[in-house]
Amino acid sequence: MAHEHSLSIGYVALVDSAPLIVAREGGFFAEQGLQVDLQREPSWASLRDHLLFGDLVAAHALAPLPLAATLGIASPRIPVITALTLSLNGNAITVSSALHQRLTDAGLTGGDQPLLAATALHRVIQTYPATKLCFAVVSPVSNHHYQLRHWLQAAGIDPATQVQISVVPPRYMVEALRAGEIDGYCVGEPWGTLAAVEGVGMPIVSSYALWNNMMEKVLAVREDWALAQPGVHQALIRAVLAAGHWLDDPQHRLEAAPWVAAAIDVPAEVVALALTGSVPGLPQREDFHVFTRYSANFPWHSHAHWLVRQMQAAGQWPEGADAAILIPRVYRSAEYRQAAHALRIPVPKEDFVAWGGEAQPWLLADDQGGTIRMGASRIFNGSGVLP
Repeated sequence: MAHEHSLSIGYVALVDSAPLIVAREGGFFAEQGLQVDLQREPSWASLRDHLLFGDLVAAHALAPLPLAATLGIASPRIPVITALTLSLNGNAITVSSALHQRLTDAGLTGGDQPLLAATALHRVIQTYPATKLCFAVVSPVSNHHYQLRHWLQAAGIDPATQVQISVVPPRYMVEALRAGEIDGYCVGEPWGTLAAVEGVGMPIVSSYALWNNMMEKVLAVREDWALAQPGVHQALIRAVLAAGHWLDDPQHRLEAAPWVAAAIDVPAEVVALALTGSVPGLPQREDFHVFTRYSANFPWHSHAHWLVRQMQAAGQWPEGADAAILIPRVYRSAEYRQAAHALRIPVPKEDFVAWGGEAQPWLLADDQGGTIRMGASRIFNGSGVLP
């Protein structure tokens, strides 16, 4: 198909930008008549602003960004939507080598045990009361921030008073840890793996262990662009959706590692570890990154409700904002279904399912009378199940 539409799409240097990179390198954009310029942004704030003010047509975005921008939380108030989730999971809490040793002395044994790790951190804080630990997140309006807060609070640590939480762009996390400017961070890959490979830190808890199979990044576009260009928007969704399905083959992930490595400027062997769920310090986990399994690409209203809860808990949700009205406006399930049907991909029958309590894989009805295999949706401390 000849190129008909030129689009600029932004991304941040993270492994979970892989569906966009694969869509370009694997020809999926071209198959849908799209000529795409992928622009690497230095920070989430830069990406957000370039999207909101029209320098980018679409973006690899933090899951809360569409809601936050539409409400004007920490940004200008410009309506943004998503009709496609790019990935589930993919973050990890990483600590400096020095703090990791203290946690080990305080009872931490092995990785991906959230309550054990949080309890050990509480003991460290009590043992060294004069030292206020500093953790970094990529944005105050992000799963990284909400996951870190949730993890700290599970052990009775007050994130507002007992630790300092700073914002550091993903690419600078490892250097900040190496320089002793921070003691740990919650960030997406490859920055946990790179810290371990370079000997400056160690991942101790994955976001999967905190919130099983939660939406992490989404394909975000301005609402006015999507309304003006519905056909191009559909072509964009189809291209990225097809790329994600290609990427969820384990062999294809290894094939994609050099593409992603070049796009984010990190060694290919580090990217391969992250893409295959072989993160140092954590048990091997096939679902560390999920790109299409478990109907991952559906813009679940249940996931959006969970994000609203986290925004409320962090004191970010504006008084009077109605989540029941905003979520269907921002998370566009009808547009997703249209694209998925065109690719003959099964789609969920409902926009909202009970989320937060499933400890094992389960089956969900699709809209054609069949079923979709879903993954676990357990929240690590049993809190916040959505009915």
